[in-house]
Parts: sequence; structure tokens; C-alpha cells
Amino acid sequence: MPSELQRFGVDDPQAVISQATLTRLAQRAGAAGAAVSSWTFEPVQGGFGGAIGGTALYRFHLSLDTGQSLSLILKVLFQRPGETPQSPYYWKREYEIYRAGILDGLPAVGFSIPRIYQLDDHGRACWIWMQDIADHRAAWTLADFADLARRLGHFNGQWLTGHPLPQAAWLAHNWHAAIVPALSDTFVQLEQLLEHPLARITLPGAAKDEIMAIWRDRQLFANALAELPRTFCHFDAFRRNVLSSGDKLTLIDWALAGIGGPGEDLVSLVAVSLYYQGYTEAFAIELDEQVFAGYMRGLQEAGWHGDRRLARLGYTCGMTLRGLAGVKQDLGMLLDAGRRDEVLAIHEQDSLEAIASFFADIRRFRLLRMAREARSLLAG
Repeated sequence: MPSELQRFGVDDPQAVISQATLTRLAQRAGAAGAAVSSWTFEPVQGGFGGAIGGTALYRFHLSLDTGQSLSLILKVLFQRPGETPQSPYYWKREYEIYRAGILDGLPAVGFSIPRIYQLDDHGRACWIWMQDIADHRAAWTLADFADLARRLGHFNGQWLTGHPLPQAAWLAHNWHAAIVPALSDTFVQLEQLLEHPLARITLPGAAKDEIMAIWRDRQLFANALAELPRTFCHFDAFRRNVLSSGDKLTLIDWALAGIGGPGEDLVSLVAVSLYYQGYTEAFAIELDEQVFAGYMRGLQEAGWHGDRRLARLGYTCGMTLRGLAGVKQDLGMLLDAGRRDEVLAIHEQDSLEAIASFFADIRRFRLLRMAREARSLLAG
């Protein structure tokens, strides 16, 4: 067994991944009575929480003695020192969600989760053996985004209308507020960071002043989120965490999931999608309008007829705090010389200056525009 698995908390991979183990998994995946005769595996790149670190994904190709074949996904969650169960990125959260069966028996909400075949706790790593699901939708239209938002509204609405909220200590709470303390170093050093030409492109003078005002008022937005009705949120339902097959959607990567307010599940869908979908101001405005309208339809389908303003507050305040995190993320990407080639490849550009300008355009929408609206809602 290749040694790379040893980096994910397994001292003796051969003792953990055996023909008998894989046969048992294959049978759980539907290959009743079959045995695994041989197998290979390969790392899977992208998605599934890889941006957070401490996560690895493998696809296992199994050949059966019946002449058939099938594939499984192994997701490895690696312990990150210093994290507590209350940490916004707690390394073990997704494993615990599947183990506790929080999503089992939930009324139909328009999407599913992958089938889980086996959960293994190896101490410094947890393994999740799951269904391998192909994504058949290469590009998403505005209607696709609105449809996912409607399903998220239906999902959130179930918890707002009587489905008991989970109480586990390892669930995230107020995730968008919880990520803010770790941003302090960036804003304390912002004047020094702005000595770099790329930083001045992505945070031009007028924008910098407004962003600092938002940073000073960060607790205002966090308090508003904490006062909203409570629901269960995925918190990371952007395009790459949604697998599409016809009308069926599968929502993966529950590593950030926990308790939040209505509207917060739209934040990642809009904020992260702008980076990958191709930003223009007109597209962002249309995406915002269609996604929020779809989300409200989903809430109403679930039987929640609360004040639209509350959902809009959850969305805009969450976008504002996520936008502050984006300042740190974008500066980190642009100013790290060791990531230059990676950043250029991700954004398919030939200069960091173009990417810095692109980030500035997105920030005007996902942070400045959203913060202004959140302030207006809070004032009204």
C-alpha cells in the first residue's frame, strides 16, 4: 500500500485497507455476494474541504470477482492541533455529523447527502468511506443557482418550523461571527500590508477607509446574526460542494455545519461563486436577486412565513463578515510569492495585477454593497 496514506494518521495502511475490508464496503455499496479481487486508488483534487487543510480525498477503483467494478470515495480528516469542538473549522465535525445521523430522517428538502458506508476513527485521523457521485452539470445558469437556493430555503425552513435542532457541542455556532477573531492580525497590519503594490490595487484608498469602518463595527453585524431565529445551516453550499445529476442534487462537505440564522446559507453560495463563475457587477446583482427570491420560496414551501427582513439580515450580515475574511484571504494569496503560479492557474490570468483588480471588483459587491444594505436594514 503506498506510503502516502501514512501521512493521514495511519501507521499500518495494510492492516486497515485489506481485501476483506474493501469487500465489506463493496457489499454495502450494493454488490451483494461479490468479493473484491483487486483494487487501485488515486487522489482526488479539489473540493471536499481541501482549501481548509488537513483533508485528503481518494477514489478507490474496485474490481469484483463477478467481473463488475465500482468505485468508492475515502475522505480523510486529519487532526489539526489546537482546535476545539467549538472551532469554526473543527477537523472532526463532518465525521461526527455522519456518525450522529443528524441528517437521517429529515423530510424531503430537495437534495440528498452521499451514502456513508463506514466511519473509522484512527485517533489522529478520521476516515469516511462514502458513495462516489459524478457531477453531470459542467456550467450553472442563474436558474440553477436559484433552484439550489430554493432547496436551501426548504432545508433551513424545516428547522425553523418545528424539526428539533441538533444540540451536539461539536456543531458550529454563529459560524460567520466565529471566523472574525482570527482576522485581527490582517487589519492591525493593514497599513503595512498596503505598502505592497498588489495590496493597493485590491484595496484602493477609498475602499480601504470604508472597509476599516466595517471592521470597527464587526460586532454590530455579529450581534444581529445572533439575534435571528435559529436553524441548521450547511454554511458552505457553494457550487463545488453540490453534485448534480439531472434534477437530483447531492450536498457534500458538511465540515462547517451548525446553528445559524435564516439567510446565512446563501452567503457561500453567492460569495464564493463570484470567484469561479466570472464576475461582472450586472451578474452579481442578478445572482443576488434570483438566489434570494428562490430562497424565500423555499422557506415558504417549508411553512416558514416569517419576516423577509430577517432572512435578508442573515444574508447581508453574513456576507459582510465573510467579506472581511475575504480581505485576509485575498491579501494572503496575492502577497505570498510562493503561491504565484497557483493563483494564476486558479484564476486563469497571466498577471497578479489583473487578479488583484478582479478581487477589488468582487469586494465592492460582496463586502461594501452588502455592508451598506445590512446597515440600512439595522437602522430601519
